Amino acid sequence: MSVKSFNFRARARTIEHLGKGQIADCPTAVSELWKNAYDAYARDVALFTVDTDYPCGALIDNGCGMSPEQIIDNWLIVGTESKSKKKTLNDEDRFDIPVRQTQGEKGIGRLSAAFLANVTFLVTKKLNGSFTSLLVDWRLFENPYLSFEDISIPFLEFDTVDEITIAFDLLKEELIKNVKFKKDESSIKKRAWERFSEDELENNKSEGFITTQNKIIIFCEHSVLDERAISPWKEILNKVSEKDGGQHGTALFLLDLGRDLTLLTNHENLGTQNHELIATQRDLVDTLRAFTNPYVEKDEHFSYEIFTIKKNNSPKSILNEQEVFGLSEFSSLEHIVVGEFDEKGWFKGNVKAFGQDKGVISIAPNISINPKSGIGSFKIQLGSFEYDADLSSLDKDQISVFAEQGHKYGGLLIFRDNLRVLPYGRLDNDFFEIEARRTIRAGDFYFSTRRTFGYVGITHQKNKELKDKSGREGFIRNSATIQLKELVSNLLIELAYRFFGSKSEERQELIIIAKKNKELRKEAQTQARKASQKSFKDALKSQTPKLDDSLLIAKDLKDTIENVDKLSAYELQDIDQKLSKLELIRTEIKTPTKPPKLGIYEERYREYRDKYNEFSAYVIQLKTVVNKMESELNTLAPQQTAKKLFDKNQGLLNSKLNKYLSLIESKITALHSIWKKDISEDRSSYYTQAISIVENVEESSHLENALNNLDIIYLELIETYTFKYDAILKTLEKISDGINLDSAFSIAEEERSDVEEKMRTINAVAQLGISVEILSHELEEIDSLVTRGLNSLPSDVKEHPGFKLAYNSHKALTSQIRFLSPLKISGYQSRQTITGKNIEVHINQFYGDRFERQRINFEVTEAFKSLKISDLPSRIYPVFINLINNAMYWVALVEDRKIKIDLIDDLVVIANSGPKVDEDDVQRLFDLFYTKRANGRGVGLYLCRENLAVAHHKIWYAEQHNDDPFIFEEGANFIIKFNGLER
Repeated sequence: MSVKSFNFRARARTIEHLGKGQIADCPTAVSELWKNAYDAYARDVALFTVDTDYPCGALIDNGCGMSPEQIIDNWLIVGTESKSKKKTLNDEDRFDIPVRQTQGEKGIGRLSAAFLANVTFLVTKKLNGSFTSLLVDWRLFENPYLSFEDISIPFLEFDTVDEITIAFDLLKEELIKNVKFKKDESSIKKRAWERFSEDELENNKSEGFITTQNKIIIFCEHSVLDERAISPWKEILNKVSEKDGGQHGTALFLLDLGRDLTLLTNHENLGTQNHELIATQRDLVDTLRAFTNPYVEKDEHFSYEIFTIKKNNSPKSILNEQEVFGLSEFSSLEHIVVGEFDEKGWFKGNVKAFGQDKGVISIAPNISINPKSGIGSFKIQLGSFEYDADLSSLDKDQISVFAEQGHKYGGLLIFRDNLRVLPYGRLDNDFFEIEARRTIRAGDFYFSTRRTFGYVGITHQKNKELKDKSGREGFIRNSATIQLKELVSNLLIELAYRFFGSKSEERQELIIIAKKNKELRKEAQTQARKASQKSFKDALKSQTPKLDDSLLIAKDLKDTIENVDKLSAYELQDIDQKLSKLELIRTEIKTPTKPPKLGIYEERYREYRDKYNEFSAYVIQLKTVVNKMESELNTLAPQQTAKKLFDKNQGLLNSKLNKYLSLIESKITALHSIWKKDISEDRSSYYTQAISIVENVEESSHLENALNNLDIIYLELIETYTFKYDAILKTLEKISDGINLDSAFSIAEEERSDVEEKMRTINAVAQLGISVEILSHELEEIDSLVTRGLNSLPSDVKEHPGFKLAYNSHKALTSQIRFLSPLKISGYQSRQTITGKNIEVHINQFYGDRFERQRINFEVTEAFKSLKISDLPSRIYPVFINLINNAMYWVALVEDRKIKIDLIDDLVVIANSGPKVDEDDVQRLFDLFYTKRANGRGVGLYLCRENLAVAHHKIWYAEQHNDDPFIFEEGANFIIKFNGLER
């Protein structure tokens, strides 16, 4: 009897099992390859696809690259020792970047490329080395009849990045030899492919089926590497070339893309609601969005992105490293827990609940852990917020923002050495059973995936037993993984019980306080708003008669002075006394501060304001005239006359100030009495509410309940008093600091009102935007279909007047819609020379019929026609279209309807004979959503200003005090100052 020995042998299909067979999905494959780039000390990594007739993509980096020897000894050997040893790269390959913890473990991460595409074209370069390339068609390894030795991987070195396409073609010629044989050849490889093709044809009877062998041949004979796939790599190579003195990095060009990347590349050929496309893009972004830990300080030496290059050469971003929920957003949450588990499983950390710091807490482990063989210490950071605005310490806008961010960024992630561990934190992964617990009792188990932000931070050094599965779809299930799950789950349960859940004492107390404070703030705001509105109405009512009388007196004084050749000293003194009285009245009846919404009082307010301005002008003008006449009649020395006026003005000012002092003292006395009375009543409030509880305690069994009730009354009163009297003290502090509370409140209330109005308008504009987007997307195709259909009709039909009317109407409609396109975002637009004559023609094409129908006299001067500017027609024309459209609305309100465009002192003036813009509206005329038009949106003038500003042009409303040129003194005049205007 003798002992024999046998060896394991590996077929080529082993690569298939270790590559596609071990990777869970596309995002996981990308993550593995990005980790390899991270290990290679890359500063930039990217995944992108190119939409061409032969779609392709690439995964690129500017890491240290590989030498030919490293490719042969490492890349082409599966399960190398380099990652298991986790040695730090030498200084030359680190480029002064801080040492990174090696992420790869099994030496098979490079096989992830097989999941993304059937063919990988590897090009790599070390600093001061040549470019090295190889071409792998992973379908070669699907043949079960081949061994590793039967497959040849073509390999080539070259000198410059511009030779990549040449190298690709040469490698294809060599690669095809693996599957294409001479007819009379009788090799083992040929027979292996014949057998594999026979098996495939037997299992696939469908017509048109192509065998794997033929697919590889077709690829080698017809595939093309698009130049656009190389350009992004050139960019990041040049980026490090400037820093490190030469190019270095690796590119995995992906050809014959897998299903996921094909969807991302050709998304425009699919419907916008294609569910497979939406799911693919969501999974890719959701998984890779936080590839590096966004909750710690950003690593300035590493960035990542995903994008696709469309057929028009414009890149479309799919994922950007900036699009994360980071540390600054996290710190704004109202519930925050930051701490660490030690080796024994004890948690220690700081808690913030409902915006209030609760200090440092400790939580004991719920399981027994051996410090020497357990999971090890790790960090954790959690944050959340309340959805209900009435129960939250945040305002509605903040809640809305966090809710939206929760749908995009929510989830408890796991990071190892600050790189993402998959698939934890994804919507379809509930490792810590957060959602599972909520299905039992949502109130008790507070945390949910989409309103929880944060991470668990582990390291290779401290958590060695947390090992990834071979497919990177999570940790291997061992004692360390179980301990991690139990410790974190217990922490979530305990935090909810103590601070956040429906039964927590902290939550109940804080909710009552938060709700009470909000009610008090809302009540105070309502009272202040009502008081402001009442003050405004009362002022208008009481001051209007005084203003009317004073204005008449001022006019009479003016007439008296103008109709008399010479006044006596006595008459002049009488007029001066009357003027002094009018000046005092003028300070008392100033135009009241207007509330945000005037409503029915708008006309009365503006009438009062205009009368007051007229009255003030009379008083100032009369004082000037009287001073002149006094100087002419003066019999005293000049200094005595000046001293006389000085004393008079000083006396008037002192009188006014004494009056103010008296009013202030009386108000303070009244307020002091009110506050003293309030405090006296508040002192007795606790006694009144609580004494009966004390008197009714007879047995010790009732004592606990009585004590709790006494505390409840105390807490409610202390919160009420704190809010009430702190507000008074803060108000007095602001007054002592010289802050004008009336103006401050007026502005705040106006801004609040504006925000509410803008939000209502935004919703309407959003609906309009959706409609425009759909229309613009479909217009060209529908236009083409309709035109083709009309042109296909018989010739005799085309001669019919009805056909001509329909055809011309259709063309007019599509032409006008195209006119309204202010900016084309895609593609490059060249500047053109635009003349005033061009603008006139454009306006007449668009509005010519309406000018006639509305009886509007539209005029353009020769000076304007002669101007020249160099800019985009799509920027300039819509500005004039918008201004003329506004003008047509306003001139319709008058009988003499004129619109005129002129060039005055190199300024373009667009004027209309409609009503002037009210002086209160001028400052906000170009604000978004501000409008006085019935059913207006307030968008047009804003867009005019923004579009012009891009090219450094300026637009404003003409005002006389600015010495602006006018066409219509009593109309509306807009001025445009063009940058680079010529005649």
